[in-house]
Amino acid sequence: MSVAARSTGAASEEPGAARAVFARRLLVDERVAVAGYRLVQPAGPMGPAANGSFGPTGGGDTRMLMPEFPDASGGLAPSRRPNFLRCHSDDLLRSDGPVAVLDATKVVLELLPATAAPAGEPPFDLASLREARRAGFRLAFDVRWLNEDPRLVEFAAFALLPLGAVELDRATGVARALHRQGVKQVVVTGVRTGREFERLAGAGVRLFEGMWFTRPVLNGTARTAAASHASLLRLMNLVRAEAELEEIEDVLRREPTLSYRLLRYINTSGFGRHLEISSFRHAVMTVGMRRLFRWTAILLASTPSDSLPPAAGALAITRGRVMELLAAEAMPPAEAELAFVAGMFSMLDVLLDVPLAEAMSLVSLPAEVSAAVLEGTGMFAPYLAMAKACESGDEGLIEILAMRHAIPRDRMVEAHVRALDWAERLD
Repeated sequence: MSVAARSTGAASEEPGAARAVFARRLLVDERVAVAGYRLVQPAGPMGPAANGSFGPTGGGDTRMLMPEFPDASGGLAPSRRPNFLRCHSDDLLRSDGPVAVLDATKVVLELLPATAAPAGEPPFDLASLREARRAGFRLAFDVRWLNEDPRLVEFAAFALLPLGAVELDRATGVARALHRQGVKQVVVTGVRTGREFERLAGAGVRLFEGMWFTRPVLNGTARTAAASHASLLRLMNLVRAEAELEEIEDVLRREPTLSYRLLRYINTSGFGRHLEISSFRHAVMTVGMRRLFRWTAILLASTPSDSLPPAAGALAITRGRVMELLAAEAMPPAEAELAFVAGMFSMLDVLLDVPLAEAMSLVSLPAEVSAAVLEGTGMFAPYLAMAKACESGDEGLIEILAMRHAIPRDRMVEAHVRALDWAERLD
């Protein structure tokens, strides 16, 4: 059964709505930190999703398809960041539409023209827009609709500017013009390079969709990477080798910030259950040395750096968590935790700004992890491919991998949504 027809307990409480797990693409801010998500409607009876809109489930089912969000009932905190969701303007005020069933604090409605506007009538009903805004929803419009109907500018909290539709110089001019007209924020989609990002940020753009930051700049060398992360890399290798506690504690005494952050992450994760972990020795006694390796890896991804965009570290942590959640259904816990490490270290070139093979040589890793990261082979390779597909929001690729590896599409995407939330709570 397609996820588009999948029901949950929440959907049964709202008979008019069908629930589904929507894939998410990252939005980043001018610091290249994660600032929100853009939701991608599932494929299924409606056909390919590629940025598909919130709408009827299709296949004769006239119910609206509503995205699911992590919430406290599932053991997860609600996202603190906005989720951009496409919907048609004539669906806004349906009894099972977005204004009626979604939380305005979580969602920005990215509006498309009405699907059934009478000939000669404007494609956006201003009364519906006022009602949505009165309900607390922030509204977003593509720049082409703002150009065609200037009355929409007063409703636009965000304007979406697809970079692929205009060349860079024109895009920077459009962004400045939108700010002069009173649009609070411009979101540029399809950013491909650091140069494009810098030019647009200079024009006042503060939200971006694109994955340019997942490629290393390669201004460094293994020597400089090792020097700038010497204590952390030494800590990782000692933990991996299950060295004497006194030797590890000596490193942490010299780097009290590492010790503080490591314990904070462990306690945030709930590893200690109702017991707060107060020292590294306490952590080893509670969860074991082997399980602590993944937390030293998280330190590497989250250590502030002049060259590392915060979103790259967050993405590495998310990728590892996706792989761990999926692998946990088929592997023992120890191997699932290695899947986490493989996911994180697949971005080690970005984290250290050196070629991947050189970066991997700095840390002692199991052969299975190296095979997945460097060669795309072995037992962790399928999970790495699935995690990358979820990051891209490419529904076609997600469906192909779901069939190839016999993991339901909704399970795969749900793992990604939960991993995003988990990484967000580590901030």
